[in-house]
Amino acid sequence: MIYPIQYGATHVEKDKDGKDVHKQVPPKYALQVRGPVIQVTITQPIKVAQILTAQKKLVPSISVQALIDTGAFGCVIKDTLAQQLNLVQTGFQNVTSVTDQQKRPKYFTRILFPWGKGIDLSAASCPLKGVDCLIGRDVLVHWNLIYNGLTGQITICD
Repeated sequence: MIYPIQYGATHVEKDKDGKDVHKQVPPKYALQVRGPVIQVTITQPIKVAQILTAQKKLVPSISVQALIDTGAFGCVIKDTLAQQLNLVQTGFQNVTSVTDQQKRPKYFTRILFPWGKGIDLSAASCPLKGVDCLIGRDVLVHWNLIYNGLTGQITICD
């Protein structure tokens, strides 16, 4: 499946009175400033969802913004998502950022992509800023990702 994503955004600036003014940002700059962000759904892995469904319980899910991060070894979710979805913790994982290294909880979860495909995986949880999820190389290994900075577009072949 080929999934092209064209970027375009608004940038918020303050006017002389301190009010927010939204200015249109050309696609190539929106991609450069924000990075390749896609909307994903975080939910329970298939086996847990099947058990919940058999028990006639709702399978919780949350739609979030995810940054495609070629520098991330694996996927990361915001720690509050794990709590909101009542995900099963499977252990701990060392997570290295630019500033430090921490042992963080990891959870078994499912990430659903806008084109309908999903993947069950273990994701570390961290307090992220600006996005709720990082898509790491554990997912990217299954994709052909084209980052076209000139047009402000990414294309994902899954």
